[in-house]
Amino acid sequence: MKTNEMLLYAIGEVDPRYIPDLTQKKAVFPLKRWAAAGGGIAAALLIGFVALWIGGLRAPVRTETPSDQASGMTSGGPEDSWENGPSGEQDPAGGLPKITAELTTGDMGFEGYMAYSVDELENGNPWREIPADTEALPVYENLLYSEHADPVLYETEEELRGAAETAAERLGMTVLSLEVRTMGVIRGTEYTERPTGVSAECEGDFGAATVYVSNAGMIRTQFSDPLPFGSEEEKSAAMDILSAYLGYRDAVIAESGDRDIYGVRSRQYRVYEDSSDPVQKLLNYSIAVSRLYETDDGAGLGTVWKYPGIDVLKFLGDYPVIGEDEARAMLLNGEYLTTVPADTLPESGITEDRIDRVELVYRTGPRDKYIEPYFRFLVRLREGFPASAAEGLSNWGAYYVPAVRAEYLAEIPVWDGSFN
Repeated sequence: MKTNEMLLYAIGEVDPRYIPDLTQKKAVFPLKRWAAAGGGIAAALLIGFVALWIGGLRAPVRTETPSDQASGMTSGGPEDSWENGPSGEQDPAGGLPKITAELTTGDMGFEGYMAYSVDELENGNPWREIPADTEALPVYENLLYSEHADPVLYETEEELRGAAETAAERLGMTVLSLEVRTMGVIRGTEYTERPTGVSAECEGDFGAATVYVSNAGMIRTQFSDPLPFGSEEEKSAAMDILSAYLGYRDAVIAESGDRDIYGVRSRQYRVYEDSSDPVQKLLNYSIAVSRLYETDDGAGLGTVWKYPGIDVLKFLGDYPVIGEDEARAMLLNGEYLTTVPADTLPESGITEDRIDRVELVYRTGPRDKYIEPYFRFLVRLREGFPASAAEGLSNWGAYYVPAVRAEYLAEIPVWDGSFN
């Protein structure tokens, strides 16, 4: 799936095995309007979805309590950030604060997917269940976001240890040893005051595992002996083992995956709470989600990731949104966000016949200031890229168009098209 030639990175929509060290300087790609041109435009832009919905707060459902350390969720947050309401310019008509649309990455290349057919990129996103006449969708502000620092949910060694121990307990495992991670040595200076995570070696009835908790609230569990996950019976048995840890009452498993340059397919699974409310279901799929990853040899589940979820977010309101057709027109007009280099497209650039897939997504990375809806388009890149790919493979780049209407977006600085 990921290769040396094309590191596919977009926080919140990436294989977490490839998430870089959060001490790296972040790269931010603001929305820019590019004049339509053939071939040479290196722009990065965002995607949003259609259908507006007007209603109350939609909070993704989990069975853990907000303070549950195993889930990495917390009801707390920087109180002073909300003492006078959310930051941003207020909309005088609707009372909603204006938000920004930015594509924030970790300087690790571009977001792209390889497959023999676009059908192989199906990911179980339930967004099509949302009625086409929906007029607004919920938007949140990320309470962990900081313009000048990396996101931190667990600030102390004790909090990290507690989260790791609780995670192990939920897995029915015993912690054998704990190691605190720090920033280490940077440019000759050793930074040990600030813990960045805890690694716990654990043992249980189904084997050994390593539980790693980052100070940003992400929890990764890696099993020494993969859990079989091929047949329906094996999936059911694995979910029985993971049910108390994941904490869902009515879990949905959505399979996805793509291929590496050799044509080898990798698979991952999103697990989230089902809902009869289609907007709630999309939020659960996007925000209150866990991810399961097969081992490279396909022997079974090797890694499970859990994320902070809804309780590190602040609901801002239900924002008017555009529809799929309008988003597609913006894409064709060069109004988008992407990490995809322009020279990976044919000379004709983005054309209707190269748009092979669209979906509504919420970008949910720790460095995203606002958790808002985007239309994500998969655009087929030029044939033969990369040159080393197996015969018959195609490559799709991800292009994002904000779903929130432009009048609710703050003016965004112009990106010069360069990469850091």
